[in-house]
Amino acid sequence: MKDSNSEETMDHRSEGLLSGIVGRLKSKTYSNPVTGLFKITKVSEILTRRSILKLESAFFRFLSYGAAALTAFALIFILGNIFVEALPSLSLEYMLTSESDHMELGAGIANAIVGSLILSVGSTFLATPLAVGAAIYMKRYAKEGRLTNAFGIFIDVLSGTPSIVLGIFGLLLLVFILRAYTGGFSLIAGIIALAILILPVIERATENAIDSVPKELEEASYALGATRYDTISSITLPYALGGILTGVVIGVGRAAEESAVVVLTAGYSQFMPEFKVATKPENIWGLKFYPFQDLVGSLPMCVYRSFEFPSMISPSKGFAAALVLIVIVMVVNATARFIVWKRRIN
Repeated sequence: MKDSNSEETMDHRSEGLLSGIVGRLKSKTYSNPVTGLFKITKVSEILTRRSILKLESAFFRFLSYGAAALTAFALIFILGNIFVEALPSLSLEYMLTSESDHMELGAGIANAIVGSLILSVGSTFLATPLAVGAAIYMKRYAKEGRLTNAFGIFIDVLSGTPSIVLGIFGLLLLVFILRAYTGGFSLIAGIIALAILILPVIERATENAIDSVPKELEEASYALGATRYDTISSITLPYALGGILTGVVIGVGRAAEESAVVVLTAGYSQFMPEFKVATKPENIWGLKFYPFQDLVGSLPMCVYRSFEFPSMISPSKGFAAALVLIVIVMVVNATARFIVWKRRIN
């Protein structure tokens, strides 16, 4: 506010000064009329240009404030509508019990919450080493050439691929072709498909974090006789750790909110995930490893089922599951922003 008031005061002073100059120029008698007319016209043009710039600034400021207000209103309206619709079904019993504990379909989502957390954390755990390793190779080992350019284009294409395409790919490869290994619709199939989806997110975040490392630190490490591995492990990665963690947390949120990939690869189960081994002749080694080769529940699937079967599951329960999913994603994104904020302060 102080800056804007000072700028307005300076504008008023400059306009007053220029207006006084124009008045003195008009009242002054010139031996050469052309010279006097030129000076008056020049000052008038300056005043006109400043007025136009002020109008443009005010117009674009109005557009910016209007766009921000419209975006905030849309977000509040959507979240408020979801909250109001979810309120009749939202309770601790609904969130802390699984669907298999009730006679009614969609009466509990604890199995879906646990399944979503396992899917998102498991896919991030699988994608992070691959993404970080690829970023380190691209930034510190690979030389500029056709191979690195092709790899960069591949990452960009993969990050821009619609999730439904990756879901169909996972359905064909992981669910049908590799059924003997994955068990068909299963937790491991969903984890692998989601890992492919979030790998470019973590890889790009890691590259940006490595680019932020000052060259002087690495050069000083090399000057002291350290190897490339020592420099990367002792200087580069610790300095870039905040950016890497930000990408990892964003990957967790991206995997948690995904629906198409989960629906086409993980399926749905009303039961809580459990660890056990059972015999199944169709699988490799004739065994089925729970929960990795078993169906798993997820929050996006709960929302989908509530609107697919509205006569069997109340839509209010679907809104409640959607609200829980939104809260989880918001917490994950807030964590990522907190990491970025702490990194900037440090």
